[in-house]
Amino acid sequence: MRRHHPILPHTALLAAGLGYAALFAPAAQAAGTPSQSQYQQDVARCHNTPGIDVQACLKEAGAAAQAATRDALTQPSPQVEARNRNQRCDSLPEHQRQDCMILMNDANAQTRGSVESGGTLRETTITIPAPAAGS
Repeated sequence: MRRHHPILPHTALLAAGLGYAALFAPAAQAAGTPSQSQYQQDVARCHNTPGIDVQACLKEAGAAAQAATRDALTQPSPQVEARNRNQRCDSLPEHQRQDCMILMNDANAQTRGSVESGGTLRETTITIPAPAAGS
């Protein structure tokens, strides 16, 4: 014969509550810190930027905040940034890849927009010589 103990559901709720408290304790401790302020800005951006996956954005904001509390956020080296820029061109057809590489690495390229607004637009001028006469 089984007996139900009415205390068990309360114990489970207490344990769950303590688990949630442990989860949110670092965030509560970080309240008022620059990383918490950045997290709040990131969450607001997630909710106010049209056309983005809000859940993915919130997940990334949380991961960044957690990394910031561990001082694990780093700036990529110039070499890593250059590799990332060049990898953007890898999926293009061969006849477009060279122009893409010029655009990604041109220090004089004009850049508009931002990642926060949904993307950046890079613009440069590439001079293409006219075909030789008689060709």
